[in-house]
Amino acid sequence: MNIQQKYSAAGVLFLLPSLIVYSCVFFYPLLLCFFNSFGKVNLILGSWAFNGFKNYSNLFRRADFIRSVKITLQYVIMLVPVLLVVCLWVANAVSQMKPKASALSTTIIFLPFMVAMVSAGIIWDWVFDPSFGIINTVLNFIGVAKAPGWLRSSDTALLSTVIITIWIRCPFSIMILYGGMKNVPEELYEAAAIEGINPFQRFFRLTLPLINPQLVLCFTLDMIFAFRAFDQIYAATMGGPGGATRTVMIYLIINVFIENYGMASAMTVLVLLSLFIISVLQQTLLKRVVEY
Repeated sequence: MNIQQKYSAAGVLFLLPSLIVYSCVFFYPLLLCFFNSFGKVNLILGSWAFNGFKNYSNLFRRADFIRSVKITLQYVIMLVPVLLVVCLWVANAVSQMKPKASALSTTIIFLPFMVAMVSAGIIWDWVFDPSFGIINTVLNFIGVAKAPGWLRSSDTALLSTVIITIWIRCPFSIMILYGGMKNVPEELYEAAAIEGINPFQRFFRLTLPLINPQLVLCFTLDMIFAFRAFDQIYAATMGGPGGATRTVMIYLIINVFIENYGMASAMTVLVLLSLFIISVLQQTLLKRVVEY
């Protein structure tokens, strides 16, 4: 055995425990879910009967499932563009600060990411409370006669959950974009200044193209996060009021999982397939090689 084969074998041995654990907690459940999506499953009796694509066809016949898909798409469309714009603006502002101010700002910005999503949902439920929440208290103080119901109103509940998710998700995306901006060579900015390029042009013609890998990564991860959002929405609204925030994942857990395990498996497969297709398209269409 030569030295290369020796180190290759050692590397496989080091990775083996992690691969075994990962296979047990990811690949096996994934294969089992795919298998169950084509069967009529009774968890109590432990029985399984093949029924082809019946679970999938029945799923698309359910009006409440179609509604949850529409709500999820609304949620994604409302969340992801705003999230990226806010994160780009903050990351760009922080990257131009002096080192000490930048370090303090990044520390403060990252704090919300340390809060568990369920805890964040509960905290914002208090903040958005129509009667005692701080937001409506301030609105009433400045003279707003009829403050919004936020999470208690079907008209504003989805928007409120978007605000919660932006607060939770911003720190992660800001750190990635900030890291990309700090890696752009300073000489390029100095050359741009000599050419008389203003800050607006510098951002769109220089910074934005050079952080394309980080931007695509944030876009992809934020899309995945938005499509599978559950914890913070469930903690804040439990899918209400009147199903206004019942996204696909909440619908899956509350309405389908207990009622029909085979259909829940089919729904999980569809979600995973959709996320895979979206991720591949984003990486294919948006990502490009960046050279400094």
